[in-house]
Amino acid sequence: MRIAPRLGYEGPPPLEPGWIAQAMQQLAQLGYVVLPGVVDPAALDALRLQLEQDTAVLAERVDWAAEANAYGHLPQAMPPQARHIHRSIVANPQVVQVTHAMLGAGVHQHFYTCNTNMPGSGFQVLHRDAPNVGNDVVHPFVSVIVNVPLVDVDEGNGAIELWPGTHRIPGSTRIDAQAQCARADVVAPVRIRSRQGDVLLRDPRLWHRGMPNLSSANRHMIAMVHSRWYYQPGTTLPVTLDAVHAFDDPVLTTRVHVVPGDHDYLAATLR
Repeated sequence: MRIAPRLGYEGPPPLEPGWIAQAMQQLAQLGYVVLPGVVDPAALDALRLQLEQDTAVLAERVDWAAEANAYGHLPQAMPPQARHIHRSIVANPQVVQVTHAMLGAGVHQHFYTCNTNMPGSGFQVLHRDAPNVGNDVVHPFVSVIVNVPLVDVDEGNGAIELWPGTHRIPGSTRIDAQAQCARADVVAPVRIRSRQGDVLLRDPRLWHRGMPNLSSANRHMIAMVHSRWYYQPGTTLPVTLDAVHAFDDPVLTTRVHVVPGDHDYLAATLR
């Protein structure tokens, strides 16, 4: 579901208050929203060149038998050099407008990685990225996941499956078969199609899973997490010295630490 007409990227204007309110309402009700056309396609194309090289390296290193989820769904660390970090992606003004409105003053970013869906991948296990603790109490948003696909996405190259409204269901990160069947009788899951430049915002508690990539090309999707001021996981993002200020933003705070220029950032993927 889209909240506004698609914008061509020539410096998209700030989102109007009505759009922000509509995005917040959809996040609250369904657990996700798509912001169309807010990321610079040129930045995505440039980053994709490096990620493709990194995917080829990782594909040779990874032990698929040890992977906890499905074959072909590869977690991939992001390059830490300034030339690969684009503000249109990591501190997108329109995205920050929505997450700031949703999470309040002190919103900060503490996660930056890539989910690569490779050709021939399988079905992930249905899961949520964070538990919804408690019995009958649904807690307010603490975090918002920011997903940025690098290319157009549809069912052919593994569009993610989301289960609307499930962020409001108490429970752990595991979804058993009985709960899945019961929910399917109430609200069917949806596949999120998107065009290059779109951004998917979703609640970490939303049920979802990666789907098979039936195409012949990798589908990279960047994942970031914005959180309220009081949720402090203590993580910092690795950057080389030239990228110390690459994440700087007047609203969104991102803590970084400096790594050497020859840092093997891909090794972190396999730990």
